[in-house]
Amino acid sequence: MNIALCAAFLEEDVWESRLLEAASLHKVEITECNSARALLPLLELKPFSLLAVVLNGVTGLEVVRELREKVPDMPILWISDEDYSLFGYQYRVTYFLRRPVSGIELREAVTACLRLSEKSEEEMKK
Repeated sequence: MNIALCAAFLEEDVWESRLLEAASLHKVEITECNSARALLPLLELKPFSLLAVVLNGVTGLEVVRELREKVPDMPILWISDEDYSLFGYQYRVTYFLRRPVSGIELREAVTACLRLSEKSEEEMKK
């Protein structure tokens, strides 16, 4: 399973290790970037099971909006420092978490998103 991680510059490594730990029950590969401009072309190169957006404020909102337009059915995990949960609902974000995020919260969100992705993949095979 592939996870695309869009995180703020200098936070990518921290969030990559946290996501790997949270997804420990799944074999995952993480592709990092720090902007929608860098992430959008990657969506055409390989399939992803989850898009994790760890960007604060309006920056995160814009990335989520652009991603949802590009991939309407892919699970998105959005982590922000402010309560953007209403926007998360508007853009059909699979999981919204507000910082600080505990390891348990992150594990539950990642597991739920990956299960949803697996279910979608199984349905497409039928």
